[in-house]
Amino acid sequence: MKSAIKNPRITLDKWYLSPVGQRVQDLEVDYLKTQLFLYYGQRIVQLGALGWEHRFLDDYWLPNLHILEECHEAPIKDSNICCISSYQALSITSEIADWVLIPHRLEYESNWKTVLEEAERILKPEGTLFVLGFNPWNIQHFKQFLCRNRSDFPECSGLLSRDTIMRVLQTLNFEADRSVCFYPGMGKMKPTAFEARRLPLGAISYVIRARKRRFTLITGKSPWNIRSLIHRPAPSPIPQDAARKQPD
Repeated sequence: MKSAIKNPRITLDKWYLSPVGQRVQDLEVDYLKTQLFLYYGQRIVQLGALGWEHRFLDDYWLPNLHILEECHEAPIKDSNICCISSYQALSITSEIADWVLIPHRLEYESNWKTVLEEAERILKPEGTLFVLGFNPWNIQHFKQFLCRNRSDFPECSGLLSRDTIMRVLQTLNFEADRSVCFYPGMGKMKPTAFEARRLPLGAISYVIRARKRRFTLITGKSPWNIRSLIHRPAPSPIPQDAARKQPD
């Protein structure tokens, strides 16, 4: 099954060149730079190229970045790009990625839940998933809807709210421990300012950080006897008069 829009990257590239898009891009870069703490040998799988990955990843870590792109255009410097047919059927080994990054791709997918299932499949246990999305409850979107202006907001097939995605992640055994909204009027953000921005009203985009959980049941021999778990009727109480009566 193909995406609803064949090449969403062209739409995103044009929008990120706008004044509002550039401010939102700076906020997203500031956040990703504070969250991607990479160690030796960690592997990042990104669904869809952005073109400015070098802004939030150092040149040293770019070789560990593997981008899956439906349209092989404008390759990223010093990174591995794999051309695929669809984000809903990833031709990649299960549990191979330490980090999975989905930057503004779910809005363009007809079956975006399948994309999250594929991200869960390729992510290692206790791995981290980042989902960047556009907020449907923002002023720019309402202005576009009322004025029919396509220049202030990227054209998407369907906008997804932050709560909708987090509910689906919970069904996939993800623990969504953080979500941040980005406002175009904000300046350069400090790491301490990310947690204070949670209200979705007026925010153009958001990011969700979720961790893949795997719970293992530890079996052991129970110390209880099965007979002790069987319900037994309580003894009938002795009348007080009978208890006080002394034998002859």
